Amino acid sequence: MSEQTIEDQQSYADLEAVKIPFDVAQCDGDLLYTYLPNWLNNLTDEQIQTPPMPVNTFQHYIHESHLEATMANSIRKMALNEDRLFKIDDFEFGRPLGKGAFGIVYLARLKKTKFICALKMLHKSKINEYSMAEQVKIETESGYKLNHPLILTMYDVFHDEKRFYFILEYAPHGQLYRFLQKLRRFTDRLAASYIYQICHALEYCHSKSIIHRDLKPENILVDCCGNLKLADFGWSTKIRHADTMNTTACGTLDYLAPEIVGHKQYQYQVDNWCVGVLAYELLSGHAPFEGTDDETKVKIANINYSFPDYFSQPARKFIDNLLQKDPKKRMPLVNCIAHDWLQKNAYKYLFGPYKCPIFVNMDD
Repeated sequence: MSEQTIEDQQSYADLEAVKIPFDVAQCDGDLLYTYLPNWLNNLTDEQIQTPPMPVNTFQHYIHESHLEATMANSIRKMALNEDRLFKIDDFEFGRPLGKGAFGIVYLARLKKTKFICALKMLHKSKINEYSMAEQVKIETESGYKLNHPLILTMYDVFHDEKRFYFILEYAPHGQLYRFLQKLRRFTDRLAASYIYQICHALEYCHSKSIIHRDLKPENILVDCCGNLKLADFGWSTKIRHADTMNTTACGTLDYLAPEIVGHKQYQYQVDNWCVGVLAYELLSGHAPFEGTDDETKVKIANINYSFPDYFSQPARKFIDNLLQKDPKKRMPLVNCIAHDWLQKNAYKYLFGPYKCPIFVNMDD
C-alpha cells in the first residue's frame, strides 16, 4: 500500500468522527418538509443537549481532508474565476425566484463555468424614483463584508445602463415562509433549531456593525439541507460609531419594535425584538401582534400579546425576554443562544452529513 493511500485513509478515518446519519437525498423538493422535522424528533435528548464541538476541534478533523476542500470551494471560491467585470450576457436565465418593488430575482447559470446562482436585478429608474441609492450602497457593502454559512453569500455586483445586478448564492428551498406554510407551525425542536441559527447569524452581523432591520420568514431562505440563509439586506444599516442611533422607520409592520412604531431612536436591539416575534410565529403560524395596521401598532406599543396553550414554558420565557418595550431589557443574542429553551431543543450544528459547527472560517 502506497504512502499516499495510507494518508488518505487516515484523513477519511478522521472524517468518520464528524459524520452523522443524515440523508441529503431525503431533502429534495417537498421531502424536506417531512424529513427534517422527523430527523430532529428522532434525535435523543443527549444528542440535542450535548454542547457543540469547538471549532478548532472540528478544524483538526477536516485539516487537508476532502471535506475541507469541498467547504473551501463552496464557501470561498465557487468557481467564479473571471478576470473582468461580469456582464449580463455571461448568464443563462431560468425561472423567476422572487419579485419586489425595485426588481426581480432569477435562477441563473454562468455560461462559462455552469455555476448556478441567483441573479437579483434592480431597476435604476425605480431606485432613483424612490431615492433608494443609499440603501443599494449599504446592501452592497453588507454583502461584501459578511461571510457566514447562515447568511446568503453575495459573490459579486455589476451594473449596466439600466440595472444593478447582484450575483447571489442560490437557496433551493426558497423562503422559510413557504416551509412554515407547509407545516402550519413548527415543533419546539425545529423552531428552536432555526432560532438558534438566526441568533448566530444576527450576532455575526452585529459584530460587523450591521443591523438587519427586516427580519421575517420571507427574508430567510432555506438551503439544500434545510439550513437557514439570512437574506435581503436592502433595509440593513451600518453603525458607524458605537453611540450612533437610527430613526429611519423601516421594516415589516408585524415585526416592528416599539421604538420604531413610536418614531424613537434605536440600535441593534430592534433585531433582538424581531427574533422574539419570529420565534412566536414559527411556533404558532402567525405573528403575535396581528390585526389591522392601526390595531397592530397599538398592540406593539402596549406589548399586548398572549400565548396559545400549547406553547411550552421555556419558549414563553424566551419570547417574553425579547418582547420587552425597553430595548435595554431585551435579552442579548449571546444569552438567547445560551437560553434553556434553545439548549434543550436546538440542534447545534449545520444540518447535513457532518457535524459541522455553525461557523467555521475557512480562511483561518
